[in-house]
Amino acid sequence: MRLLGLSRLWMRLMQLPVLLVLAGCTFNVKESNVVISRSAPPVEIAVLQQAWPGYRVEQTGMQMADGTELSSLRLVRQDAIATVLYFGGNGYTIARHGQRTVGTYRELPVNLVLVDHRGYGGSGGSASLSALMSDAIEVYDAIRVDPMLGALPVVVHGHSLGSFMAGGVADARRLDGVVLESSVTTAEAWTAHLRSKQSWWIRALVWRVKPDASLAGLGNAGVAGALDEPVLFVVGAEDDVTPAGFSRELYASAPLPEGDRRLVVVPGRGHMDAAESPEFRAALRDLLARVGRRTSVAEAPQQTRTPRSPFVAPAAAAGDDVGRGRANYNDAPTRR
Repeated sequence: MRLLGLSRLWMRLMQLPVLLVLAGCTFNVKESNVVISRSAPPVEIAVLQQAWPGYRVEQTGMQMADGTELSSLRLVRQDAIATVLYFGGNGYTIARHGQRTVGTYRELPVNLVLVDHRGYGGSGGSASLSALMSDAIEVYDAIRVDPMLGALPVVVHGHSLGSFMAGGVADARRLDGVVLESSVTTAEAWTAHLRSKQSWWIRALVWRVKPDASLAGLGNAGVAGALDEPVLFVVGAEDDVTPAGFSRELYASAPLPEGDRRLVVVPGRGHMDAAESPEFRAALRDLLARVGRRTSVAEAPQQTRTPRSPFVAPAAAAGDDVGRGRANYNDAPTRR
């Protein structure tokens, strides 16, 4: 036993130089940890049409300015009072997760537009944050001028990574309404949160977790502080990927009257399922009613504004699962 104890002590002493080297190091979260292209099987339109007979289901391609074609699914219903453009999180594809999104909206009288991110699912190109952000604006512009979808108020809904895209659109365009689900203030605050979740010995070794330059400034803090359209913030109370505190900060910073901003923290829900709740549907009904009243008495929304987001490309400006959510895709950062 004594020999075994000495052996263990020796092993610990041998490890000490390594620990001293590692102590105080900084871990950089890279873009490749946040944006990860996912393949998916083809969308089965017949299956979706059978599952959702109240919609007319159409699969379309949307060509971006650089020639890349994005795969899009449009679900149109006769009683629609608005069109919702939905951007999913990291790992989201229409083929694998579209039915779940449609299920979230099935009780609401809205048209629904789903889009595979560049490099994801059926879309072409290579995924990058800057490309996803500029694509989101181009997709919105195409929906806005569509004679059927754009004739109604257009609400942009983004979840997690998609909430940055929705925020980027709100930053560059005046929207009828926006939904920011499971969002964060800044990448810097979010990466600090990631460190806080680790075991004490990891925190002792890694004193700082920070975003790479390509992620610096990412988030909706600046966007929320300049919103002038109705906004709904929604997050699960049990979300440990993008905790509710981030959404509370965004809500507090939005310079809107109480009627035009709302925060819903859904009890018992995690990162992936806050929008699948009765609380979300009730809040969205209220948002749609407010959007309808605003658009009935106001002029058409101004299309272009000076963007604040560093991820809005000049051409576009001119014209993730951990947590307790019931999910089947991973929207949390991944090590590479």
